[in-house]
Amino acid sequence: MKAKVQSVGKPTPEPWVREEVDRFAVYLRAEKRSESTVQQYGDTVTGFLEWFDRPPKELSKADMQRWKVHLSEQGYCENTMSTRISAVNQYVERILERSKLKIRPPRRVFRSRIPLTEDEVWRVLAEAKQPREGRKGFPNNADMSLRDHAAICLMYYGGLRTSEVINLRLSDLDLDDRKVRVNQGKGMDFSIVNLSNEAVRAVREYLKYGRPAPSKQEHADCVFLSMRGNRIERGGFWPIVKRIAFRAGIEKNVHPHIFRHSMITHMAEKGLSAPFIQAQSRHKSLDMVARYTHLSQQSVRLAYDSVFSKREPKKCAQTQGTPSESKESGKLELSIDTLRNLLAMLDGRRSEEPTRIEGYA
Repeated sequence: MKAKVQSVGKPTPEPWVREEVDRFAVYLRAEKRSESTVQQYGDTVTGFLEWFDRPPKELSKADMQRWKVHLSEQGYCENTMSTRISAVNQYVERILERSKLKIRPPRRVFRSRIPLTEDEVWRVLAEAKQPREGRKGFPNNADMSLRDHAAICLMYYGGLRTSEVINLRLSDLDLDDRKVRVNQGKGMDFSIVNLSNEAVRAVREYLKYGRPAPSKQEHADCVFLSMRGNRIERGGFWPIVKRIAFRAGIEKNVHPHIFRHSMITHMAEKGLSAPFIQAQSRHKSLDMVARYTHLSQQSVRLAYDSVFSKREPKKCAQTQGTPSESKESGKLELSIDTLRNLLAMLDGRRSEEPTRIEGYA
């Protein structure tokens, strides 16, 4: 009989590492940073201190540069390196109070993502609404297809981010006026977002027929709950969206944030100006709206063909003698000899054998 192998989880950080990360977390929360940012920055600083493996007071600028090289050798992309270096820079500046240790992060790279077409969005929404098997036996007997359909409707028609969907409260909904208040987005701001009729119907149907009873009082105001009545975790929607897109036959890399990109793209393709898109997407900069506006290949082709349409060049016979009117264009045509004599007259010169040009003195 084989002995049971004991699973090894994530190693517990050293006490001094935990103490430093806790100090950093207190600072971030005092700055009103979101919990996801506190968690992400805390994990980054934990990894940095474990890599350094010495008291922070011994840290030098050369050590910071070596860590930057270490990140590059690990295969991290420019944007990931920039985020991690920014987190550690804040730690050494605000917690260690040694701003001279800060290092320059790599330049961020904006990689254009291919959004979904309108047809692909409709296919995903139709598949998300289909009842799925295997839901029996769970408390509340909730139909999670209604929840998933409503969540994707909010991501697409409302442009909500994943964190904004899972933090949405019942008190934030104004379905009669087709609006929703978003107060857990970037910057912890309060914004009003418009909803389409389809999104409102999806949310109403989920609240009436698919939302399970909350397992705890603290979850009573949450809009989206798990089948057991608990608050949904941030990473919970990723595998759900992946499975729905796979069943819908979408071959693109579909993730929750792609619906927000697709909304901005489709609004731009319909001719909406940047300020209207900015108001709905809640970007503070018009430059960010321009970066996230992905024109489809079809719209680019139509615009290109409108400029460089395929036209055969008109053949103009080079007839000698007096100028004549073209029957096709109605424009005056000159032979090469006539044009040569005209240029000589303008230069004040006379050709050896002057040619009389009808219509000119």
